[in-house]
Amino acid sequence: MKEIDAVFDPASTWKPIEEGTYPAHIKSLNTKEVMTKKAGPAIVVNMTYVVADEAADYDQPVFEMDGFNYKRDNDNNRIPVTNGDGEQLTIDCGHLVGKNLWDNGWFIFTDSQSGSRNKRYFELLGNLNVKVEEQMLGDKKVKKLVLIEEEDVVGKPVLVTIQRQEYITTDTKNLPPEQQERRTSFKVFNLSPWENGETLSSDELEEDVPF
Repeated sequence: MKEIDAVFDPASTWKPIEEGTYPAHIKSLNTKEVMTKKAGPAIVVNMTYVVADEAADYDQPVFEMDGFNYKRDNDNNRIPVTNGDGEQLTIDCGHLVGKNLWDNGWFIFTDSQSGSRNKRYFELLGNLNVKVEEQMLGDKKVKKLVLIEEEDVVGKPVLVTIQRQEYITTDTKNLPPEQQERRTSFKVFNLSPWENGETLSSDELEEDVPF
């Protein structure tokens, strides 16, 4: 046999991402104005997040894989990998550390008639510990929302809940359904306070994130 310059590193074997809640830091923020069909004008806040080192202390369940895809049973359920006692095996989530994540946006509906639609953004402000004041709108007492900016949130520690989202590729979205190409990605659908998390500076984020 001939020696070659190639090795196999079992520690670097690909691991799938699982839906769940993980510690992260907000990395960036941007906003844009849009016109919605049902609720009129709105501002969309989009943030990116980077998974924190502490995610390596989290565990995720292990399922049988066929390459990059899950093996399925006759009921289309994923097949768990178990030990000799029938308990499902788990692995640590170290492969998530440093991964960048995106959300689908947090909508702020600016028409006063659409104020009831702003509950999700109001809850976001609370989870980011942003205080809002009350004011009177006619004979009603309402919460005066504020628009968060990058300097308000970058580096904040949060717990992000990610879910798998299926989408049709741009190149095939106008084709007949049977010809469309569907892919999946993971998106941040919600966040909550990470009470014991450390706030990082923007410089620390850039130094710690490998990609």
